[in-house]
Amino acid sequence: MAIRCASKAIIIENGAILLNRCKGEDGDTYYDLPGGGQKQYENMEQTVVREVREETGYEVLVERFVALAEEINISEEYRKLYPEYTHRVLHIFTAKLSGEKRETPTETDFGMEESVWMPLEKLDDKVKTRPGCLKKIVEHVAKAEVPVYLGTEYIDRC
Repeated sequence: MAIRCASKAIIIENGAILLNRCKGEDGDTYYDLPGGGQKQYENMEQTVVREVREETGYEVLVERFVALAEEINISEEYRKLYPEYTHRVLHIFTAKLSGEKRETPTETDFGMEESVWMPLEKLDDKVKTRPGCLKKIVEHVAKAEVPVYLGTEYIDRC
C-alpha cells in the first residue's frame, strides 16, 4: 500500500477561486484544487508551485499552510487499478499569482479539461468537488488563524 502525499493550492483573485474542471470516469463534471503529488526530495511548497504551473500555466507564490485532509478510496476495483492513488494526504496552501502572464499548461491530471475561475458565491453544495470538503476549506481560510485537520473522506470511485 502506498500513501500519496499531495499539495493543493487555494488561489483566490477578485472574488473567484482557481479550480481544475475535470470529467470523472462516470462522465460527471467535478472541480478540484490545482496541485498534485509530491516527487522524491521535493518539499510540499515546491510541489504546489510546480503542480500549479504544470496544470494551470500560472506561476504562484505560496503564502501559508492552511489545512490537511485525507482521502481513502474504498473501491476494491479502483485499488487494484490505481494502488498509488487510493490513499492521499492533501496538504493545502494558500497561494497568490506571482506574474501577470499565463503560460500554456504542460501537464494535466487524469480527467482534467481546463482550469477555470469560479466565483466564490457559486461554490456551493450543488457543485461537485474533490476533495468533497472544498467549500469547508475555503470557508476555513477566510476566518482561521491556524491550520486545521479536515478529517478523512472515504470515497467510492471507480
